[in-house]
Amino acid sequence: MGVGTRWWRRVESEEDNDAWGGPDEVTVAPDPRASIEDDGREARETADREARETADREARETAERQAREHAEREARETAEREAREQAEREARETAEREARETAERQARETAEREARETAEREAREQAEREARETAEREAREQADREAREAAEQQAREQAEREAREREARETAEREAREQAERERREREETEAQDLVSTLPGAETVPPPLAREAAAREAAARAASKANRKRRRRRVLAIFLIAFLAVAAVWIIPRLIALVLGLASALGVGPAPEPPPIIAAAPVAAVAGPPVELPRGGSMILPAQRVVVLREAPGSGPSEASADRLDAVAVPFGTRDREVLPALELPVRDVADTPAAWQRLALTRAHRQLLVLAVPTGPTAVRDALEPWERLLREPDVGLALDSPPLAPEELGAVTAWLADVVRTGNLPQKLVVVPGTATSAPSELAVVATDGAQASAPRAVVLPPGGPSPTELLAADPAPDVVLYR
Repeated sequence: MGVGTRWWRRVESEEDNDAWGGPDEVTVAPDPRASIEDDGREARETADREARETADREARETAERQAREHAEREARETAEREAREQAEREARETAEREARETAERQARETAEREARETAEREAREQAEREARETAEREAREQADREAREAAEQQAREQAEREAREREARETAEREAREQAERERREREETEAQDLVSTLPGAETVPPPLAREAAAREAAARAASKANRKRRRRRVLAIFLIAFLAVAAVWIIPRLIALVLGLASALGVGPAPEPPPIIAAAPVAAVAGPPVELPRGGSMILPAQRVVVLREAPGSGPSEASADRLDAVAVPFGTRDREVLPALELPVRDVADTPAAWQRLALTRAHRQLLVLAVPTGPTAVRDALEPWERLLREPDVGLALDSPPLAPEELGAVTAWLADVVRTGNLPQKLVVVPGTATSAPSELAVVATDGAQASAPRAVVLPPGGPSPTELLAADPAPDVVLYR
């Protein structure tokens, strides 16, 4: 190999062809190349390179396509998933919204229904209350009207009586004047005489004095006659007032009881509180002596034996209940001791007042006692009895305390108050049934304890309906003074 110019080849990239460099002072000329082999090799290399490039390009395009398809698939799946999640979320929100709206609608409908029912109930109660108040007001107005009419009638009768008395006085005065005029004329006719002789042996009396004495005697006779007429009218008025009082106490309650019995038989509802005439003042206010008990007398114990039958709560007044009480009480009567039936009525508050007055009218019609069973509860006994004070002032109304045993001082205060009621009202002895053991009580009261352990206290027995027979109870020694069927 000789020294010459050096040729070099530079390969910059796979795509570029061989580059042959320029001369170099220190290079040695290469051997001559074989052109055919170089061309074949270059063709192969070119083909290889192009195949590689094509494979690389196809691989790159395949990878890009796969990546693009993968991205599109992922995007599509993501979109589908998001769409599905969006649909599920919207469906869930729609379901929740519908459930919430349904719940709100149901709550609103429930509230509206409850409000409507409350309004209807309040309207119904208001209507019932107004009807009850209207009935009570009409009853009061009816009672006031009747009382006013009775007062006006009494005033008219009084005015007529006074007019008749005035007319009688005027007639008497006119007759007296006419008599005086006649006597004056007679005096003028006998003026010619100087003296008038009286009985033989008596002194003479001047005619004027004799005429004045005759006039005085005639006037005295007329006044005596008028006084007798006034006394007769006064006696007739007293008898009339006494008859009206007896009718108010005995006849009118029987008529009211008959009307109530007919109303109960016809299914008519309970009537309002009866007019105050049922609770009128006893006959003692007119006649003077104390009012007697329904079966006579003014003392319950030891003169009479009391048989008390408790009425079922809520049952209305009827003749059958009064007849049943009489049937239960009759076997307890003995030759030396009359039986006194008594109906025990449980009461709660002032709403039971009309029913109590109705029972009183019924018991009065059957000559029976009415015993009010008053619960005391947590309040004081005196406060519990205050609503029933008007009824307790009636002569044929007793008291039964539905309460635990009372302290002696509290029981003493109650009995003292009831005794004062009896004294001030001039009432007969009043029956009082107390729980536990009773202490000494005023004579105005017949106090009976449900636990009659004391020998000196009246003996009482409390029995259920259908208990021992009357024969067995009367055979006991001593026999019970009060029998209570509860």
